[in-house]
Amino acid sequence: MAGAASRFAFKLVAIAVAIPVGKAVSTVTSKAWETARPGRAPVNPRDADSNWPDALIWASLTGFGAAVAQLATTKGADTLWRAMTGHPSPKPKQLSDDKGPKAPSALTAINA
Repeated sequence: MAGAASRFAFKLVAIAVAIPVGKAVSTVTSKAWETARPGRAPVNPRDADSNWPDALIWASLTGFGAAVAQLATTKGADTLWRAMTGHPSPKPKQLSDDKGPKAPSALTAINA
């Protein structure tokens, strides 16, 4: 596979890895909350029952969970891709930033 086809196939592999990873991280995050703080997690900050400390703990816990999920998905998809194809995963498509010549900066004018 080359180019766009391999990038698309890799995205499918990443989705196949992301779904179970996301469910697992969500479950672990909820269990960690239940273990650390009895009661319902402050999912909605507008809820009158939520307080600042609980909201900050929940935000930290879910942020950490999201970072772990992203790492596990990226590394898992790459490992699975290498096992399936024997090649490194395809690099993302680079967006071209070719919009013509750039205007000189103020530093360029000063240094001239």
